[in-house]
Amino acid sequence: MAYKIKKDPIDKIPKGQLVFWIIVRISMIICAAYSFITGDVVMGFESVFCFIFTHLWDMFQVFGNSSFIEEVPPLSQTMLNLIIFIGIVIGSYFGLFDKLWWFDGFMHIMSGIVCAVFGYDFACIIQRKKGQCAATLAALFSIMFALSIAVGWEFYEFLMDYLHGTNLQLAAPGPETAGFDLSKYHNEYGYLGLVDTMTDMMMNALGGVAGMIFMIVLRNRKKKNK
Repeated sequence: MAYKIKKDPIDKIPKGQLVFWIIVRISMIICAAYSFITGDVVMGFESVFCFIFTHLWDMFQVFGNSSFIEEVPPLSQTMLNLIIFIGIVIGSYFGLFDKLWWFDGFMHIMSGIVCAVFGYDFACIIQRKKGQCAATLAALFSIMFALSIAVGWEFYEFLMDYLHGTNLQLAAPGPETAGFDLSKYHNEYGYLGLVDTMTDMMMNALGGVAGMIFMIVLRNRKKKNK
């Protein structure tokens, strides 16, 4: 079968969600432009990458070539866009990551929930031709998917710190670590960085478990109502 590129079926997207998508995409363009103009290259590229991620569903539909990837619901993109908007616009540009000590953990929990919800439905979509996907398999896939995304994010933070000289993992002295009592971390920035990384991973895992349980309950209710 010849490979086909389809037209983006935006008519499949609920109007309220489509409006939100557009708002988030415009916000990412503004954030990227502002960052590059002010010399913040890291945030500029991060905004650009996030702008691309706000189009994942569209890319699935256009380049999916009638595969299972086209069955990903628009709601998954809406939830991803919500995380992007809160994390980039509210968290980074309005400084909530620095002003609120709990905001970073909150974002990792929310990310875990969103990834687990997506992963659960994604497992069911992949297995669709072989019959109904077992809830146990979908649940395991959802939590593993959430953890994989968390690992990928920590890879990103490490590479940005190593290659661009940022301090995303809090493993070096700087403004990002000024508010921490280093004596609680054996007076070592490396240990502070380790605690930060592992805490982020555990928050993602916690969110992943919550999202997994939510999907199990939600899908079981839908089965009973049929």
